Formats: sequence, structure tokens, C-alpha cells
Amino acid sequence: MGAERLALAFPVLVAALLAALTLWLDQLVQSGGNRTRAADSEPDFVVHDISAVQTGPDGRPRHVLMASRMTHYATDDTTLLEQPRLSHFRDARTEIQARAKQATLSGDGRTVQMTGDVLLVRAAGANQGELAMRTQELTVLPDEGIARTRAPVTLTSPTSRTDAVGLEFDYDRRRLTLLSNVRASIRPR
Repeated sequence: MGAERLALAFPVLVAALLAALTLWLDQLVQSGGNRTRAADSEPDFVVHDISAVQTGPDGRPRHVLMASRMTHYATDDTTLLEQPRLSHFRDARTEIQARAKQATLSGDGRTVQMTGDVLLVRAAGANQGELAMRTQELTVLPDEGIARTRAPVTLTSPTSRTDAVGLEFDYDRRRLTLLSNVRASIRPR
């Protein structure tokens, strides 16, 4: 379990270190060696079009996190992602995909807090159709295979629509729990 976390965080850390080193060298050259400390509210590095892959013991991708822009703030070790896309793979095929307008990645890389037009899609399987879940905020714990929200959520499948407030989705165990105010409508086939 710890090796998987390290594998997920390693590409992000390498990219961050390279970006920080480049920024530091650029500032050092431009200031002639008199580098001034940036304000605490300024990012220490920004990376565009980032992609980080976590692989499983078999070498196949387990998770892929992509974003159009990643901004890191050293003061609180916060990483902000713009247009994040998170994919979870099972048996070499995409099982779960989540996207949003923005996300915050925890300092340890274990929690992704997605906000703004969040869409989580579970791919169709042998005995089930595709399931799309829409909400405004979603917390994803990739290493644990869990996505959760306390916000209103709408679930749609080829044959149904369900509205609820809050959900917990354990996608590794294929267990979905709706928390409250559940209303469902089923369309005939």
C-alpha cells in the first residue's frame, strides 16, 4: 500500500522538483545572485499539461491524474489543479473516470478534492450499463478506491435517473451508498 502511494506521488514530486529548480535557477541568473523571497501567497512552481501515472505490481497503470495546469504553494503544501481528470484502471481497461473544473491535491497525494461540474463515470461492465454521477464537489481517495460527497448528486444510467444528497462510492468493491433524500425514476426498456 505504501509503495503504491509512493508510486503515485513520485512523478508529481519529480516534476515539481524540476520545475522548482528551473524557477530558482532563472531567478538566480536574473537577479545576479540576490534572490528575494516571494510573498507567501505566490506559488513556488507551476506546471502545464501534467500527467502522473501510478502503476500496480504488474506494471500496468492503476491511476492516471492529468490536469491542464498544476500550481503548488509551499506555505501549506497545497497543489491546485485546473481541468483535472482522474482515471482508475481495472484489468487494463478504464473502470472509473472523474473530471471537474478544478481540484486540490493534498500534500501527501492521497486525497483529491474535486470541485465545479464534477462528473464521475463508471464504465459499462458485463452485467451493468454505464453509470454517470454529477455533483459540484467530490472527494476521491485513489489508493482506497473511494469517492464521496455530501453535496446533491444525480446518477444516470441507460434505464434510470436517481437524485440524492450525498454518496459514498467504493469503486474497488463496486458498492454505492446514497446518503439521504433519494428519489429514483426507472425508464422501461
